[in-house]
Amino acid sequence: MNWYVEQRRNWICEMLQIYGFINRSHIVAKFGCSSQSAGHDLTNVAEENPDWVAYCPRRKAYINTQTQAV
Repeated sequence: MNWYVEQRRNWICEMLQIYGFINRSHIVAKFGCSSQSAGHDLTNVAEENPDWVAYCPRRKAYINTQTQAV
């Protein structure tokens, strides 16, 4: 994993802990990466942390399941 991907993933985890949710547009706005890269990062974070990160299709965002109901 390169440094940029690591920074994005760390930021994703931080935002999930602070705000409880995040979506692709947040990452694109913050880092200027492509929507595909943002989606890939979100998917990887969710796969690496299935016990507290889940996708909510109603909100179209990834949420912290420890702080919010799915």
